[in-house]
Amino acid sequence: MKLSSANPPLIPAARFLAVYLFFGAGCLAASGGSPVAETRLAFSWEYDDNVFEESSGRVNGGAGLVSLFTKIRFDSPGSLTLLNYSLGFKDHHRITDGETLRAGNILVNKFALDSEKRLGRSLSAGLGAELKLRNIYRKNEVNLLSEEGYVRGSGMLFARQRLGRQGTLTAAYRYSFFDFETFRTFNYRAHSPSIKFSRPLAPSLSGAVTYIFTSRSYHRFIAAPGPEGHLVQLPQRQRDNHYQLDFSVAYSRRFLVNFIYSIQRNSSNNYGFSYWNNRFSLLVARKFPHQFFLNAYLFFELKRYSDKVNEPIMVDIITEENDNNGAIVKLSRPLGPALEASLTFSLYRNESSIRDLNFRKNLLNLGLTCRF
Repeated sequence: MKLSSANPPLIPAARFLAVYLFFGAGCLAASGGSPVAETRLAFSWEYDDNVFEESSGRVNGGAGLVSLFTKIRFDSPGSLTLLNYSLGFKDHHRITDGETLRAGNILVNKFALDSEKRLGRSLSAGLGAELKLRNIYRKNEVNLLSEEGYVRGSGMLFARQRLGRQGTLTAAYRYSFFDFETFRTFNYRAHSPSIKFSRPLAPSLSGAVTYIFTSRSYHRFIAAPGPEGHLVQLPQRQRDNHYQLDFSVAYSRRFLVNFIYSIQRNSSNNYGFSYWNNRFSLLVARKFPHQFFLNAYLFFELKRYSDKVNEPIMVDIITEENDNNGAIVKLSRPLGPALEASLTFSLYRNESSIRDLNFRKNLLNLGLTCRF
């Protein structure tokens, strides 16, 4: 999808990153445990049959990928802290559409922190933070949604009360932001309190119920139907209230199965953005003979918008963040103590009759991962 827009520089996230590092240093110092580090380096080649995520006139091609993931674990009797960093680079090759389009190279940096400290026999509290930076190099002269850079971050506080055999109750609050490089009207800030109750249902079987409320403030102005039926912009910022109730069941004995059903309601003051959604996801993992390991993730949704819209409306800008339909199947096998080979097939079906982000995409990935 191609759009025209100004191209201001990316909004700095220095303030959030400073807070992130401050809390991270404090949690690491308070953990008192000996650090244990694990690093993975992966090389892969990927075939994509819809590089630019277009609804028609699809362009296919290949890309080489290199990714680095490092996890540092600080564990002590009274606390646990995990510090993760991942770096990924994707280099497209031989992908052109005449003289106008070429696929840009993507660089992603991601930092994540999770820390939990025991406050009593059954009570614990903690915090988490995440920062993701996506940059595009060798960009096109026309603006592509699939080549949008951004800064995304969040910070979370939580408390967990263990109720013995009755289960565990967790209350949390998350603040998050999204700053886009080009399409600044899609920038938002969000506040999300949540509560979760989980408990064992039977040997190797557990269930959970989670309620999440998210208040999201956008930079964009709202629109409303005018006298002639067309949408007219109003001098008021968009405000969305998102309500979500999750039901999940997990089984983990000879294999792993995790099923989640979510019912969602988004209420917006912007015409065309309110909807009901039923979302289903299923994760299956199992070992097979000869050291083969299978991971399968299936997801689909039934989304219905409340307002009738004759004109295309872009509800979400980053398609990787969309709730859509698809499946990811990965088959892997170790080749040695520190080397693993994998084959991954992914298909995505982002379909909406009145939204202008419809596309279909299939990916095939061949990879090698080194652990050290």
